[in-house]
Amino acid sequence: MASYIIRRLMQAIPTLFLISGIVFLVVDFIPGSTAAVMLGQGATPEKVAILSKQLGLDRPMPVRYGIWLGDVLRGDLGESSISRQPVWTLVGRALPVTLYLTLFALFIAIIIAIPAGTISAIKRNSWADLLCTTFALLGLSIPGFWLAIQFVYLFGAKLQWVPLQGYISPREDFVESVKTMILPALTLGIFLAGPLTRYLRSSVLQTLSYEFVLVARAKGLSERRVLFSHTLRTSLIPFVTAVGIQFGYLLGGAAVIETVFTLPGVGYMAVNAINDRDFPVVQGVVLVVATGFLLINILVDVIYSILDPRIRVGRGGS
Repeated sequence: MASYIIRRLMQAIPTLFLISGIVFLVVDFIPGSTAAVMLGQGATPEKVAILSKQLGLDRPMPVRYGIWLGDVLRGDLGESSISRQPVWTLVGRALPVTLYLTLFALFIAIIIAIPAGTISAIKRNSWADLLCTTFALLGLSIPGFWLAIQFVYLFGAKLQWVPLQGYISPREDFVESVKTMILPALTLGIFLAGPLTRYLRSSVLQTLSYEFVLVARAKGLSERRVLFSHTLRTSLIPFVTAVGIQFGYLLGGAAVIETVFTLPGVGYMAVNAINDRDFPVVQGVVLVVATGFLLINILVDVIYSILDPRIRVGRGGS
């Protein structure tokens, strides 16, 4: 197992270098000047040129990329052009909020998707199957921002069960923190539960056709034991992969929900940085989120190999 994990981490290094290059190029191609943003609207071309030279922005792009990459490898993502704070400080302040939101949403999605997907499969072509698949399609089809606005209007403005906006850390007040996070997490959770329900339904249906399930039934085992001891255990292997991939997407895709609910996460920070043309923050956020997505995929592979040891054996693992 240790050699398998090390090998997966080594395979991730070239990908990380590719990600860093793409992040730098995409932001570098955005029209505008970091020096002009730092100096403000009243900056003269002469002052912009002087500051650009001081910051090394007048150098060729490969040189600037090499300098930036060297700083990143030393753990320095630069500093914000607006607030003049280190990007790591800003990301470190916002990342726990996004992780809190995505983990909460993932928990809601799983407790919805597992029973819904399982019932839909074992009650195939019944009214329960129709109800579960309809919910899954609605979860995939309804725009997240629209659902968020409806939740804010109904539960926040009309019923006044939860605060409309804002964020409270769970370390300050856990109950109030859950109140501020329940609507954003529910919005993302419903959106995520749709595809997860479909994944699990397909996986359970496929597993039910396997010979070992038929043999278990022929031995006279109860349907409950066949379902939980044989069917679900096998069906959850591809489901874990789907959960990991969707969680990675949530890290980067929560920006809309964070903006609607004004949650100070990395998505909301990235949107503000783009509007303010704060390029160092944009680069830092994208790089951190992309790296997190990559690490989550590696973690999913490790969990997958634990659930099914044939995977690492087939890849030469031990």
